[in-house]
Amino acid sequence: MQKNTRQETYKIVKTCPPKRQGELNFSINSGVFTCSECEKEFEKPWLLKRHSKVHYISNQMATNTVLDEPEQAELIVKNTIWDANAFDYSSDEDDSSSIGDEKDNIVDEENDIVNNFFDIEMNSNPVFNAFSDMFSSAAAADEVSMTDDDSEILEEDFETIGTVNDPTSCYPFRNLQTMILFAFIDRDNDMISQRMLKKILLAMNLIIKIQQETPIGRTFKLPRLDALLNYQARKKFKMPVFPSQRISVPGSNGNAFAHINLPSNHLRFLMANPKKSKLILSMPNHTPNQSICLDQGEKWRTHHFFQQPMHTVNGIDVWFGNIVYLKTNNCRIRFLVESFHTANKNIFAREYLVRAILIVCYGVEAAVINLRVEQISHVDTTPVERDHYYSISSSLTRLSPAHDFLLFGVHPMKKPMSLSVLPGNVGRNAVFYKVRVVSIIFFTDDTSSNRSKQYNPFESWLMRCTALPFKDQNLIANIQFLFTIPKKDGTNGMSLLPAIVEDFKKLEKDVKMFSTADNKYVLVVAPILWIEADMSYHSELCRLLGPATIFPCRRCYIELGRAKDFVKDLSYFCECHERRTQEHYVLANLIPGRDTKISNAPKIGMNMPANEISFRDCLTGCLLELQSFDPEKNTSVKILHTILLVVAKYIVIDLVKVMLKNDTATIARLSEFLTDYMQSTSLSRKFTQNLRHSSSFLSRDFKVLLQILPVILITEFSGNHELDLVIPCFVELGRLCSLVFVCWVTSDFDNYIIRVDNAVKHLIRALFDYNKGTKNKLHKVYCTKPKVHYLTHLKEDVIRFGPALNYETEKGEQFNKHICKHLFHTNRQNTSRDVCLKFAKQVALQHVIDGGSWINSSSNQEKSETGIERFIKNNNESLFYYTFFGSSREL
Repeated sequence: MQKNTRQETYKIVKTCPPKRQGELNFSINSGVFTCSECEKEFEKPWLLKRHSKVHYISNQMATNTVLDEPEQAELIVKNTIWDANAFDYSSDEDDSSSIGDEKDNIVDEENDIVNNFFDIEMNSNPVFNAFSDMFSSAAAADEVSMTDDDSEILEEDFETIGTVNDPTSCYPFRNLQTMILFAFIDRDNDMISQRMLKKILLAMNLIIKIQQETPIGRTFKLPRLDALLNYQARKKFKMPVFPSQRISVPGSNGNAFAHINLPSNHLRFLMANPKKSKLILSMPNHTPNQSICLDQGEKWRTHHFFQQPMHTVNGIDVWFGNIVYLKTNNCRIRFLVESFHTANKNIFAREYLVRAILIVCYGVEAAVINLRVEQISHVDTTPVERDHYYSISSSLTRLSPAHDFLLFGVHPMKKPMSLSVLPGNVGRNAVFYKVRVVSIIFFTDDTSSNRSKQYNPFESWLMRCTALPFKDQNLIANIQFLFTIPKKDGTNGMSLLPAIVEDFKKLEKDVKMFSTADNKYVLVVAPILWIEADMSYHSELCRLLGPATIFPCRRCYIELGRAKDFVKDLSYFCECHERRTQEHYVLANLIPGRDTKISNAPKIGMNMPANEISFRDCLTGCLLELQSFDPEKNTSVKILHTILLVVAKYIVIDLVKVMLKNDTATIARLSEFLTDYMQSTSLSRKFTQNLRHSSSFLSRDFKVLLQILPVILITEFSGNHELDLVIPCFVELGRLCSLVFVCWVTSDFDNYIIRVDNAVKHLIRALFDYNKGTKNKLHKVYCTKPKVHYLTHLKEDVIRFGPALNYETEKGEQFNKHICKHLFHTNRQNTSRDVCLKFAKQVALQHVIDGGSWINSSSNQEKSETGIERFIKNNNESLFYYTFFGSSREL
């Protein structure tokens, strides 16, 4: 290991005298640090700390005896999270260094969490302490130079342990264990991160502990490497295996093969996981005038696939179409059950009142009543006859279609259990499978096996369960990987879409799975809530030509020309246009040539061929076979791509490089006002403060500027005639951002929708006035941009799904770094299989550790033994999960 020649400097800090008697002042000094046990002196505090850990492991924390001495009080380190705003982040270095410092600070905070545990609790074994010191020295090699004192400490460490090998035979190493550790750290070009070193340290400590606790007479041995890497292919291994499917896809050079982790297999593991099975389930939420979770969206509340057809009340399964009695004394009043939902944290049954008109004549009210399920007493099992039931509206009429289907129809999800699983004393038609609805979100994007996306591009698909809270949806453990495939030889991410559709067609009907929450087999129905992607992928999913066409919108037939002579009034860009409905998508998909004429498109009374209004041939037509997916409604607007990376980027660049291109004085004045906000943590980066870099800004930079620039422009530049046209654009964009960048709306949601729609119209009006009023030839027309037009559809998505922050794609795009990491470690021969297998192993291992169950080779249900859970709880459970299952950087 190369020595670092940099020397640490310690400055004496002058402190004020104590204000009160007995008050201590702490400072950093360059004094000598003395061990209170052996009186040995050290020049650096970390040398004393390591010396104390190794030699006096009987204490809970060796440095406690040192800190009792007043002259050593400066060794106290408090485990607190510092306020970022309390520090001055200014620097004379270049911009790149400040970015690196931010990352280092984050890493240091993460490392402190684990370091505290190793310093305090993991010093009971001298062998482990020596390993720990060696790894710590290796990790800190860039910060602290190795001196003669260091050599003494290393020698003392291993002398404390004791060795059986002859030191003279290990020259130039002190002993064999030193040689092994040096070979591990500085062996070759295989790199290892500090995070992996921490995992190795914890694994070594736990294995040493298990070896020490192994009873006499029992053999302790480690598994072979093949048993760890290829256990899924070994018959005698008992670990559950996540089944990855091998799919043949057509390509330009013949059929290619790819691997996929099907959504149904992910759901089987989730339903059998005791920690997740309840979290992924949710009923429609009918709490009025708020939106705090996705199950309050219009689609979840109204689409028939998302409705819960049954619920267990007092141990009795109450189903769609059952007639129930309430806990009252009136036996003449009954209710016909339609579905179940929640509201204000209570479960309700949506029901129709059934009145007894005559002895054998009953009337069903047309009005819907919501009753709490606790009021239900029991189910009326008396057979019903169609001639005895009527509907009641203003008068007594024949049964309406809705009432008739409830009474005499068969719900498609209501299926009886097979005879093999029913007890002998239960009738064939008496027990039905419980039904559980799991809503799903898909995400697709491109990534790369190189550092840049332009080389070796890959496309991937991910899946999430939407019932999870917003803070948990984007955790790594809650994102399910489906597949990744290279974009070459005519194959891409859409090549495997037919396999996903076939699997989801089964999930839309129902698939039998074991539920840990119910402790029995249930029928799982999994509809799609929406598909997340950027604009180009959404166009491909909808079988459209893309944003560069005359009719680019996937929801309406607005015509957006790129020519300078394309002139429309303001109402054209704000008003609603003829809708591109699901029926139009189906018609366009009927004939491969896309020459089917679409009626009333692009305007009422016009009939145009599908290929002339942007429809095209592609593999995504199979999505129309799914009943829960509508290309027009379920491809949500992304505020990341429409607001931050489009409108915000356009007007900021226009301000700096068009309007103020030659006005250096105004730019300098504007930058000076920005520096007044540098104490803000978000604006601490010098890169963000320099507006000349605006072309390279990220979405977070624009988000910060939109909170500051409107205020500066209004208060300091309102009299500038050159800026009078662009200032309203910043003001309206800032107002829109303050509305859409929220996770939930706790009250007055109806008014929130109106405010969002008005903010979009005001922004388009400001952009239109700016386009019309500016005389600068470098300025481009923004109202004709497709992504600006998509903002007019934002209101529809807020009504259908909730606040726009719930369906932004930034978190899904950040997951690509984990896919890239796996791609880097493959041999590039079969990347689809290797990455798929790696994620499948992660799912299976997490499932076992969580105590989930699975089907063994004998088709029996089994689960992990309690010894695993007991061992983890007895060995710092939080550190175990953080180090092995959570130390990878979250999104």
